[in-house]
Amino acid sequence: MKLYKSMGTLFVFSMLALLPVGCEEDYMSITNPKTEQKANSYADYEIDWTEAADSVSTAFIERFYCSSNRNGADGVFSYSEYNNQKNNFNCYWQQAHAMAAMVDYYNRIKLTDPDQAALIRSYFKRWYDKRGNNYEGNASYRGASGFGNDFTDDTLWITIALLQMYDATGDETYYNAAKQTWDECVRPRFALNEYGWLPWKMTDLGANTCTNGPGAIASAMLANYAKEAGNSEEYNRYLEESQTCFDQNIHVMNADGTLDGTPLSYTQGTCMEAGRLLWKLTGNTGYIKKAISAARGQMTSTRMNQPYENEMIMRDEGTDENNSIFHAVLFHWAARMAIDKDIDAVDPTIRKELTRYVLRHASYYWTIGIDKSQLGWEDSYFGVKCTEAREAGTGGSLGAYSSAAQAIESMWIIERNQ
Repeated sequence: MKLYKSMGTLFVFSMLALLPVGCEEDYMSITNPKTEQKANSYADYEIDWTEAADSVSTAFIERFYCSSNRNGADGVFSYSEYNNQKNNFNCYWQQAHAMAAMVDYYNRIKLTDPDQAALIRSYFKRWYDKRGNNYEGNASYRGASGFGNDFTDDTLWITIALLQMYDATGDETYYNAAKQTWDECVRPRFALNEYGWLPWKMTDLGANTCTNGPGAIASAMLANYAKEAGNSEEYNRYLEESQTCFDQNIHVMNADGTLDGTPLSYTQGTCMEAGRLLWKLTGNTGYIKKAISAARGQMTSTRMNQPYENEMIMRDEGTDENNSIFHAVLFHWAARMAIDKDIDAVDPTIRKELTRYVLRHASYYWTIGIDKSQLGWEDSYFGVKCTEAREAGTGGSLGAYSSAAQAIESMWIIERNQ
């Protein structure tokens, strides 16, 4: 149990009881941080990103991962805290982004807290055994792995989550399931779209950005594994598929770097990571330049942001459990670009710009985005904007809480790896 600082208020965030403070001096040092401490531009005290990430991520997992049967949901994430709303039937693609935040948490603590790491690995296995809450009833769509879905984009997000679980744990069960899902459930769908891109779903064969962005990431990751294994045939096939998916993103990129007529943060994020991975695989700087354009489009476009304290913060993209998780995707991939030092040779400032953008959001989430007081925190939840908590008494949102947890975990990644 840890004590944290928040604007002169003592609070406990991820626990149910408050530990006593040993003496008045200790209390004052915690609740009234000195002004000469290293403050950032968005907080008047130094934020310890390790403590912040511990606090938010443990509360996130406690509230939204069903570690026991919660109104019928077990071993998966739920839309509402503790699955109080009993509405988790079709919570599938959101699982991938909640899992991404939990994987980042696991990677951060696995060497320093072996007991907690073992617990999280058990959660990974239970989630896998439940096939990530896949509700798809059509066996041909599910495939042999059980992770396929009518929606191609949902299938792709889960494929990426499985690959990240493999990277984090080394358990080939997750890699094999991801590869099988791509090979059997995704690859055949290229032939179904008139342009050779991935279709949105089997029941609607039009291509879109929200499908081909994660498609480019998943196939680039698989290409890299094939390259490391010395399998040139598979490498070339996955690489070609990734390039095909990324071509769709380029096709819809506007002059300001945003994608589509109505740009969304999660498609900006996937374009950023897809371009970065393809650049790493091929050495072609055209890919990373497109990724950088997508990053700047995200950070600067008035269609993506709204002004706050003379800078830009991400707009409210919707409160439902589809749209409220978009920001989590952006933060996840932004951290990867922000710590890639090789990018400096192509663009010497983009990593600093991204760092400030993530820092801004993570700081606001932490300082004003939720009520962390002793009396208020238990009924307080993050909202869809980093500066506004959800209205008290309305319960929580998996999407909004995933976004906050991911922003703060991403800030830890950036701080430790720049």
